[in-house]
Amino acid sequence: MNFEPNNLNVYLKKYCEVSSVQGLRQIVVSSNRIEKIWWMTVFFLCLTGCTFMIYKVFHKWSTTPVLVSLSTQEIPIYEIPFPAVTICPETKISHRCLDYTKVLLAKNKGNLSSISAMESRNFDFMMPLCKSDNHDSKLRQEEEISMKSRGSFQASENLDDYSSFLSECRAVDLSTNAYCQWMGNDAECEKILTPILTDEGLCYSFKMFDVRDIYSDVNEMIYYREGVRNPDWSPDKGFRKDKVKNTFPRRVFLNGVKNALVVVFYTKKSEVYYSCRDFSLQGIRVSLHSPSRIPRPSQVFFSVGLDRLTTVAVNPSFIRTTRTIKGYDPHRRFCFFENERKLKYFKSYSQSLCNLECWTNYTINFCGCTHFYMPRDNETRICDMSQQICLEQAKVSYPTNILNEKLKNSDGTSSNADCDCLPLCSDLSYNSEISTGNWIFSDPDEVALDRVREWYSDFHASAIRVYFKNQYFLPMERSELYGFSDLISNIGGVLGLFIGFSLFSVAEILYFILIRPISNIRKYGHWLGDVKSDSTFSNTYE
Repeated sequence: MNFEPNNLNVYLKKYCEVSSVQGLRQIVVSSNRIEKIWWMTVFFLCLTGCTFMIYKVFHKWSTTPVLVSLSTQEIPIYEIPFPAVTICPETKISHRCLDYTKVLLAKNKGNLSSISAMESRNFDFMMPLCKSDNHDSKLRQEEEISMKSRGSFQASENLDDYSSFLSECRAVDLSTNAYCQWMGNDAECEKILTPILTDEGLCYSFKMFDVRDIYSDVNEMIYYREGVRNPDWSPDKGFRKDKVKNTFPRRVFLNGVKNALVVVFYTKKSEVYYSCRDFSLQGIRVSLHSPSRIPRPSQVFFSVGLDRLTTVAVNPSFIRTTRTIKGYDPHRRFCFFENERKLKYFKSYSQSLCNLECWTNYTINFCGCTHFYMPRDNETRICDMSQQICLEQAKVSYPTNILNEKLKNSDGTSSNADCDCLPLCSDLSYNSEISTGNWIFSDPDEVALDRVREWYSDFHASAIRVYFKNQYFLPMERSELYGFSDLISNIGGVLGLFIGFSLFSVAEILYFILIRPISNIRKYGHWLGDVKSDSTFSNTYE
């Protein structure tokens, strides 16, 4: 085959004369130079605009393939679980174990002789929950010297039994200092509220997954009593279709206060103290969260004061994801599915659990140990009293360090924490409308308390009432914005608009590259055809 330049030019001219691509025929058949320049300029501008538009289409497809929008149909509240409600008493410890204010005043006045070894130990145990200024290291050193001189000094104890300490010294006993009601019926608080160790110490959670179904087997934390196991719901799959009654976590079929959770915690008046921390409203703090999450009540909560009744109307926020986007890279769709990314300390993935693991890893790297509420393996210990200052420093440096890592700071700062905590593709959260007011629960008009009025006169009450505001809600939906078929359609539309290019144009190119040369060789012995006859270059296909 003889591919001489002149032959190629003739063959290319033949293609341009019959091509369906707009502009090529005008260029080759133009009779003068001005017309040729005009049509070449027009074709070049169209080709440039086409290239730019294709780049924009491809860039949008590659960077924003996912669209988050409102769903077209409302769904009933019985398709999602009732929110998990975690309640933390602000009074962390009973006077039978420690009079915190009395010991603090004695320490500040230097009157250490009036403090027993047990009081000193329990006061130190409050260090992770109270403000650090109350537990100054200098005061602790002076106290140790004083204890040694009296022969009552004990070495600084670790916090391995911290959960037991909080449980034994709790200020609120569910059997005597709490009242519960579920969907209009009285309920035993001990049966519907499960104790859980959080960053606020000992708290109580309603209808949350048992922690053994949230934490992985790696975790060496000491758990409280076991709750309901093997839940029937997950954020990705929803409730099991084959089980309608007695599902866990609980769900309600109607909205309104008649289908509410009511919890009242009673705090003994003599056990209320304000010296533990600043800007803290005595009573209880409450956190609403998904049943499959570990709550962080020190971060996200609302307060219910003493002798206050707070009503919470819940509006769920649910985002679901179509399976069409599962094939995308997680960082392109900007979310993980529940079992797509493995966490060390948790059985399934969520953004909040990932953030907790990230904070745990950072603390271990920074201090070599963890907070009492953090998950840990068998090679990691809880930080003892002498390392509480390090934990405070880690808390201050963590946000800046993580931000530097995310922004890829030029100084190469790294947190050495495994983060990358993208949102969960299908996730459930709860927004709330809160109203509160004074509640004189021992008022003579409260007939239900007549039999116990005298006993309750020594207590403050903090009450919450939680219910769904509406029976239906409109979820969000994460779906495919640009699929591969959309990409091809858009690119094809741009090509057709600017230069008239189509799939038929592709067939023409393949014809002139493959089929026509082979046919000419078989018929004429030359890939150009009958080069001696002008009819070879007619305006029709051979």
